[in-house]
Amino acid sequence: MKPFLSFIILCVISTHCVAEELYRITLLRASPGTLAALIKQASNYKSKLNNEISIMRHSQGDHWDLMLLEPAGKTPLKTHSFSHVADFQHSFLAKSNIKWSQLKQKSHATGLFHIEMFHALHGKADELLKQRRMENTYLTTTKRQANVVFETVFGSDVDSFTIGYYKDLAHFASMPDLPEKVFAKAATDAGFKSRDDIGLYLRELIIAHHDTLATRVD
Repeated sequence: MKPFLSFIILCVISTHCVAEELYRITLLRASPGTLAALIKQASNYKSKLNNEISIMRHSQGDHWDLMLLEPAGKTPLKTHSFSHVADFQHSFLAKSNIKWSQLKQKSHATGLFHIEMFHALHGKADELLKQRRMENTYLTTTKRQANVVFETVFGSDVDSFTIGYYKDLAHFASMPDLPEKVFAKAATDAGFKSRDDIGLYLRELIIAHHDTLATRVD
């Protein structure tokens, strides 16, 4: 877990820092028999925030059921409690160079989210971020959409995570009809040794990796 350094948080939300936006991420696991109630409470919370939050429901079974993503605002450490319907709640802060207005629009048009969370090897967190951006370059060059990259600032041992926004499962699984040489060139142009090296390079930088597909909760 990254140590609490208040000046880092203040720097992230300061206009004197790089133009990145600070987000609060909350992971929730429903108490037994309360998933429906948790979803309803999360939806009510979204309404109170005038829909200024994105709620993603885990589809594959992990230690959380819902992920809430919202702008951290002026009180980044202030969280809403779901304790009477959740037996696990964990909030942390992350930054991204994509604005909330863009994320909100993406979320509204999304039926399926691909969420990947990464634990970097010691000293490799920055290189991991570089790898994720290289892969985004590769994706866009091969006519696919980039993932949104988030870097953890405080509160989690997850060093970074990405979210891919898709209309549905078919959109997620589809591949562009391009010659192999186009994929190969896109990989090397992005900085990889080869197309096959994309996954191998990522594996050199992480000690753990969790990913899931999630659906939108309105």
